[in-house]
Amino acid sequence: MALLGTQLFENFIAYRYLKADKFRISIVFAAVMILLAFGTAVTSIYAFNPSVDLASRKLTLTTHNFFLLGVLALQVLILIISSLFVQRKLLYFTAFFLLALFPLLIFFVTLKLQPLLVPRIGFYLRYFFMGELVLGCLVLLFGVILLFFNVYSTTSIFSVFLGTTTMVVVLSVLGGLEGEQKGQILGFSPHIIISLKKEGHIKEFSKYSSSIRAILKKRGIRATMAPYMEEEVLLKSANFEATQGILLRGIDPKSPTFDLEKHMKSGTIDNLIHTQRIKWTDPSITTTVLVNSSDPVSFLPPWPVDAPGIILSQEQAKTLGVSIGKEIDIISPRGTMSPTGPIPKMLRFRVAGIYSTKHFKYDLRYAFVSLDMAQTFSQVKNVISGWELRLKKTSLIDSTAELIADHLPDSFKVGTWKTQNRALFNAMKLEKFVMFIILVVIILVAAFSITANLIMVVMDKQQEIAILKSQGSTNSSVRKIFILQGLMVGAIGLVLGLISGLGLCIYLAVVGIKTSENIFVLARIPVSVSPLDILAISGSAILLSILATLYPSWKATRISPVQGLNKNE
Repeated sequence: MALLGTQLFENFIAYRYLKADKFRISIVFAAVMILLAFGTAVTSIYAFNPSVDLASRKLTLTTHNFFLLGVLALQVLILIISSLFVQRKLLYFTAFFLLALFPLLIFFVTLKLQPLLVPRIGFYLRYFFMGELVLGCLVLLFGVILLFFNVYSTTSIFSVFLGTTTMVVVLSVLGGLEGEQKGQILGFSPHIIISLKKEGHIKEFSKYSSSIRAILKKRGIRATMAPYMEEEVLLKSANFEATQGILLRGIDPKSPTFDLEKHMKSGTIDNLIHTQRIKWTDPSITTTVLVNSSDPVSFLPPWPVDAPGIILSQEQAKTLGVSIGKEIDIISPRGTMSPTGPIPKMLRFRVAGIYSTKHFKYDLRYAFVSLDMAQTFSQVKNVISGWELRLKKTSLIDSTAELIADHLPDSFKVGTWKTQNRALFNAMKLEKFVMFIILVVIILVAAFSITANLIMVVMDKQQEIAILKSQGSTNSSVRKIFILQGLMVGAIGLVLGLISGLGLCIYLAVVGIKTSENIFVLARIPVSVSPLDILAISGSAILLSILATLYPSWKATRISPVQGLNKNE
């Protein structure tokens, strides 16, 4: 609807000034642009929250401001070049300076009123001004294209330009989101997970560990390998009536197969082993600990060293109402049988650390303890749930997983981070494909514009087509003329769209648009330009442009020399 509205507005302006000189039409568009964009660019110096010292009248520009002022300088340059082609140049330059003076006045008034403005108003103003700036750039571009083409071809070029720009930006942002998701998952998840196909524990795992290490060493694959223990449990706060079901994971803190330390918000992984280092938060709890007699002034916080540590996610800690040093109870439904029925296992832990991956699948699901404590809680010794591997080269993950699977018994299953998150990435690929199809419809609308443009050209040039045929031109040569014309219109729109889209992607990558981390997982919008996406966009735009010329070119070949010459007599 936005595209249709834009085209209707452009057609209205074009038909309104159709009898005027095309150069003056461009000046009309340029003047409108100046009224919108110049004031926008200057006033946006405030809107993008610069450092303003009202006492000394000093102003510190941000990267956003330099970008806006650069766009403004380009617009002014195009306006001056356009005005050189028309008469009464002094009148247009006078109008230009008057239009420039008014926004400057608004800007200085804004500086005076800045303390009175509500910050929320500034938040909305920045995006309103940015929208005005974009609108001014689009209107100016339409006027500049109109300098070299008629209104019909200009509309077609502009439509392809808008469609291409939209596709490049949207697909690049979707690619960036997918890349960020992969980065977060790769940073927190093990690359390869080995476990039993059926639920249970692996006994005599040492021989399997040696076999896997020998395979990796033989193939020269550098990887970190560690066993893990896993069990579904219930977390319960000791002093806060809240519970949460999680997957308790016992890990080896000395050989981490994922970067948990990077995601720690408070505490460290070492606290799982050295519980005496956990922050002391309750002075009412005291205990006697052993210290080195050779160092009489050594000090350890009065803390019960026998309390095992556990690392929770930020979401889990918030739900349970606990922080570093607080106590929680872990309850397992797999308890011992008694005459009255099964008795659940329960053990009290102390929060040794809090992590946050900003990936809710992990933050809501996993809590970590040491491997020894997980085995103690499960009341089993010398058994594990499986192994986790982290490779130095991520490109070898799939081949390494297949290699290990071939050398292990059929009772084992070998999965990768991709198989563990297959549903997520399949959904993201489907979303990107559907978005690509939807955006192709925009270029399809532009293709209909090309078709309508060429049909009008065929109707207007019937006599010229008849003359060409009477001089011996074949239907094939006539058809090529209109196909090349449509292809040229599509190619120009495509090139302009790629330049604009890639420019916006560079802006998003370098300058960026910050988002609220309380609402969005990411602090800024990620961008990743894929060459395959650019090829797909270019191919679809060129293909639709060629298809749009088939009917008009066929219609041109149907004109006979006699019919064309007689119709224009």
